[in-house]
Amino acid sequence: MWEPDDLIVASATVPGRGVRSIIRLSGEGLDGLLEELFVLPKPLPAGPRAIPATLRADRLGGEWGAIAIEILRWPGPAGPTGGPLAELQLPCSQPLVEAIVGEACRLGARLARGGEFTLRAFLTGKLDLLQAEAVLAVVDARSPGELSQALDRLAGGVGRDLQAIRERLLDLTADVEAAIDFADERSPDSLGETSASFWGGVIAALGEISRAVEAAMAKVEARDAGARGRLPRVVICGPPNIGKSSLYNALIGREAALVADEEGTTRDWLEAVVRGDAPGLAGQPGAVEWLLIDTAGVGNRGGERPDPLEAPLAAAAADVGFAEIGRAEIVLRCRDPGVGPGEPEEIAVPRGAVVIDILTRCDRGLPSGDLGAAIATSATTSLGLDRLRREIAAAVASLPRFGGAAERIRAGLVGARQALAEAEAIAAVGLAGGPAEEPLLAEALLAAIDAIGMVTGHTIGTDLLDRIFSRHCVGK
Repeated sequence: MWEPDDLIVASATVPGRGVRSIIRLSGEGLDGLLEELFVLPKPLPAGPRAIPATLRADRLGGEWGAIAIEILRWPGPAGPTGGPLAELQLPCSQPLVEAIVGEACRLGARLARGGEFTLRAFLTGKLDLLQAEAVLAVVDARSPGELSQALDRLAGGVGRDLQAIRERLLDLTADVEAAIDFADERSPDSLGETSASFWGGVIAALGEISRAVEAAMAKVEARDAGARGRLPRVVICGPPNIGKSSLYNALIGREAALVADEEGTTRDWLEAVVRGDAPGLAGQPGAVEWLLIDTAGVGNRGGERPDPLEAPLAAAAADVGFAEIGRAEIVLRCRDPGVGPGEPEEIAVPRGAVVIDILTRCDRGLPSGDLGAAIATSATTSLGLDRLRREIAAAVASLPRFGGAAERIRAGLVGARQALAEAEAIAAVGLAGGPAEEPLLAEALLAAIDAIGMVTGHTIGTDLLDRIFSRHCVGK
C-alpha cells in the first residue's frame, strides 16, 4: 500500500538523445537522500532554490567521477506537488539516469507509479482534476491544436471559470444557510433583511451564476467544435508484415500507408478520420466518426519487443506502436490466419478497451475450424470489410459518452444548470409570497456545487463552514 509521503523517484525525460535528463524525487526524507547521493552546500537553503551539486565520491562518484548536477529543490509545501520535491538536472545519459535512480532506490526510495507526482499535486490542491487530466493531454498531443487545448486546460482555462462559479455558489449557499440558522442575526452583507429582499437577492445571484455557467458552456463548445482529439481512437495492431497497412488503406478508402512485402515497412503511426453507420443502437446517432490509426508491427513471432541494441529502428517503431495501443479506446487486434487466438502473436491491450479480433489476408486461405469472434478479412478481395466497418461503428457508438476532460466539463455544467433551474423555481415561489423553502433552496445549491465539484475534483467539506463563519461572524 502506497502512502502520499512515500519517498519516490522516477526519470522525467524519455530515453534518447538530448542535452539534459531530469530525475524527480519527492517525499519524506528527501534531504537525507540528497545528502547520501551528492555533495551539497551547507547549510541547505531554507526556500526553493537551484543548488549546485556533484556525485559523492564514496557513492556513484567513484564510478562516474565528479559530474556536475543542478538540483531544483522545493523543501516544503510550496512546491509543485505540495510536499518536498527535487528535480535533478544532469547530462543526458541513460546509463547515468538508471544508475542514480537505482542508487536512490537502494537508499530507501521507491519507483514512482505512473502519474504519481501529478496525483500528489492533485491531492494537495496544487492542481484541480481538469489540470491533472490535462497533463496527460499535453504529453499525448499530436497536433498544434490538441497541444493548445491541453495547455489551456493545464494553465487553468475553463477550470478557472468553474472555480469562480463554485466560489459564487459557496457564497450564496453560505448566505442561505445563515438565513435558515441565524434568521434573527443576519449580518449586513447577507442577502436582505426582509423576505422580499432576501428572495430578490437570491434570484439576482442565481441569474449571475446561471449566466456564468452558460458562458462556460459556450466556451467549451466553441473550443472543442470539430476537435479531432475528441474522436474515439481505433488502433490497428499486430505483428509485423501481416497486412495491417493494407487493411488500413482499405478501411479509409485510399492508399495512405506504404505497403510492401518486407517486414517493418511501417515505422511510424498514421491516422485518418473515418465515418460509419451504427444502425439499431437505441439512443445513438445513425452516423459515427472515429480516428483510425495504423501502427508499426509490435512484437515478433515470440511476442517480444525487438532488442534496441540489435534493431534500434524496429524497437523505436514498436515503442510507438505500444504507446498508441495504450491510448486506444478500440483495438483492432490482427493476426495471421495460421495463428490461433491466445498464441504468442496476440497483443495485450489496455484495460477497458474494446477489442475486435481480425484475421488478415484471408484471400490466401481461411484457417480450418471455428473462427470464433474473429472477423476474416482481405484487403485484396474486400472480404469481411463491410462487417468490420459495422463492428467498429457499433463499438464507437457504445463507448461511454463522458470520457475526456471536455465531456467531463460538459456533464458537470449540465448538472449545475439543472440544479440552478430548480433553485430559481424555488426562489420565484418565495418572491411571490409562497412557502419559504430555504432548506430546499440550499439542497439545490449543494447539488450545483456537487456537479461542479465532479469536474474540478473539489468536495464540500470545511469550505462551506468557513464561509458561514467568516461571512456572518458567527460567535463574533
